[in-house]
Amino acid sequence: MVKDGWLINNSTGIRYNRNELVAVVVEAEVFEEFLTWRKQREKISLADVFKELRQIAVEENYILEVPSRQDRPNPFADAIDDFSL
Repeated sequence: MVKDGWLINNSTGIRYNRNELVAVVVEAEVFEEFLTWRKQREKISLADVFKELRQIAVEENYILEVPSRQDRPNPFADAIDDFSL
C-alpha cells in the first residue's frame, strides 16, 4: 500500500521510500532487547582501554619511565645518500 509517497507493509511494520528501506516498526520490548544485545556486542575502543590503563596507573601510583631519545641506524637513509644520479 502506498500512502503519502511511502510504501507501507502493514503486516511487518517495514517502511520504504522510493524502494529504499527507511524504517522498521517494532514493539518497544523488542527494541529494548535489541538495545541490550547491541550494548553487549559493542567493542571496547582503544581510547577506553587507555582510559582504564591511566586509571590503574593512578591507583597503583605507577610512573612510566621513558628513556631518552637517541638516533638509530637507518639503512634506507644511508642508501639514499649513497645513490648518485
